[in-house]
Amino acid sequence: MAHAFFKILRDPSAPRLVLSLPPDFVREYLKNNIPTGPVIISASGGHAWIVKIKKIGDHHYFTNGWKNVVKDIPLVYENFLIFRLVNPYTFDMTIFGKNGCEQILPPKSEDDDHEDVSGEFENVVDEDDKDGEEEEDHDDDCYVDDKDGEEEEDHDDDCYVDDDPFFVMTFTKSHIRRLRFPGKFAEWAGINGEGTMRVKNLDGAEWVTKVKLDTTFKTKRYLLSSGWRSFWHENNLSQGDECVFKFIRSERKLLLAKVTKKKLKKRHGY
Repeated sequence: MAHAFFKILRDPSAPRLVLSLPPDFVREYLKNNIPTGPVIISASGGHAWIVKIKKIGDHHYFTNGWKNVVKDIPLVYENFLIFRLVNPYTFDMTIFGKNGCEQILPPKSEDDDHEDVSGEFENVVDEDDKDGEEEEDHDDDCYVDDKDGEEEEDHDDDCYVDDDPFFVMTFTKSHIRRLRFPGKFAEWAGINGEGTMRVKNLDGAEWVTKVKLDTTFKTKRYLLSSGWRSFWHENNLSQGDECVFKFIRSERKLLLAKVTKKKLKKRHGY
């Protein structure tokens, strides 16, 4: 069960540019591991916003980005809010009005121009990819660098970015057509719906790919399908390559951070 806290906007001048977190919640569940850029995701409509948690005086607050939450919903005096800590970087938010009923937000539209990070995951129809090939589970190769001072095992000089989850994947034949995300990676990255995602390489070139929910093997897993094949070929990827992919939270983009090419066996002449 996810840990949760609630807030009531009591001040008639509320909502403000910041929102305080209960000290006991911070002490019990966040402890000394305060995320630098968590994502607050509403429970309806597919909306999501990036905010920061900052300590002001003796208390912690949702700050940078909270004003966008207030404006986009919009939040008003006497709204009742419940926040559930889904993972160390994601809060799931449910909103109740003065009448005691849950406020269901309208679906996110393409015309929205705020910093709603779920725009990359709007509903789309994907015509690709039903080959039924099963891939191995890579959840054990999924990491988040939280800089908490704990020693981590060596992962062949993987690059780290603060609070950005990444995973290591060794390509097989099935990866030519699609890239399936480890379950934990999708959760940490806040991927919770089908849509589009930009994938880029270290040179800054970007490709638009489709995010698809795959339930082929009775488990919900997200994958990249249409557009992925172009990324594969244009970045000269091959079977046997070991790649590190990172989800850059500040950009909401997937980065191919490292490629270790498969070593070809030397042929001996006679």
